[in-house]
Amino acid sequence: MHNGVNHVEYELKGSGGARISLAVSNLIYITKNGNPLVLDDQETLWFSDNNPAGSYEFVIRTKAKLKYKATLDWVPTP
Repeated sequence: MHNGVNHVEYELKGSGGARISLAVSNLIYITKNGNPLVLDDQETLWFSDNNPAGSYEFVIRTKAKLKYKATLDWVPTP
């Protein structure tokens, strides 16, 4: 919980199963449905229950110039 709101942690994994850090030290940008997110020191994504149910597309660009797309089909915690 953060500020009274539940958050669920997600991690991005590469094809070999290794975690791809989402920390500012590893990324150029990350977007959610085309909108830029503020980068921080977290290696994972914390997704808030305040987001309505639906499909969310994330685009991640690393400093190694790798680009990833991930879709989260979100249902808030009851």
